[in-house]
Amino acid sequence: MQKRRRRYPTAKPEIRFLPGSGGLALHDGQGLRASPLSFTAALVLTYCDGRHAPDLIAETVAGLAESRSDAEQLREDVHRIIAGFASEGIVD
Repeated sequence: MQKRRRRYPTAKPEIRFLPGSGGLALHDGQGLRASPLSFTAALVLTYCDGRHAPDLIAETVAGLAESRSDAEQLREDVHRIIAGFASEGIVD
């Protein structure tokens, strides 16, 4: 039976933010999971709680931008960040 992918990204419950040099890092109880996170990546991960669709996360983060071009770039960044978290096993 093929596992059906969730519609909304959900961070693994064992993932924790830890202060690192130059920002935040992720820890899963076994060690660091990723290089230091950007502010945007950390913000995106806080929305990966199983209640927010990727497009809603992207729109929310893009709402912080100062210009239209910045907003569009942030939308693209959010989708890239979520895909990266998924490929690294940080979110389901």
